[in-house]
Amino acid sequence: MENAKAKIMIIDDDPDFRDAITPILQSSLYQVVTASNPKEGKEKILAEKPDLILLDIMMDSLFDGFSLCHAIKTAKEFKDVADTPVIFVSAVKEMTGSRFQFKGEDQGLCGPDDYIDKPVKPDDLIARIEGLLKK
Repeated sequence: MENAKAKIMIIDDDPDFRDAITPILQSSLYQVVTASNPKEGKEKILAEKPDLILLDIMMDSLFDGFSLCHAIKTAKEFKDVADTPVIFVSAVKEMTGSRFQFKGEDQGLCGPDDYIDKPVKPDDLIARIEGLLKK
């Protein structure tokens, strides 16, 4: 796995975010696959089998990221990718001044492996991705 590093999927409805993060990941030699909404994300997760998923929380609805994360971790259709690390990436803190108060695990939802606030710091992002991929 030395030459081609892992495949990272970005699922985010903000094209500017996808366009900003893709070269950061590629410069660290990751393959990048993107999806612009949860439906496209589901299809591409099953087709591409990424090694790690960067997932926006709020897309079409407030809880899209939580729903998709839970599905990846628990749904039969995702059993082949259920162990894939998921990092939530969210601008909630930037918009509201605090982190998301919705605790998915309190609702019986499986949460992410990590959480990064937007705007993302490239070094922090790469370090967290590498930490999760080593597990």
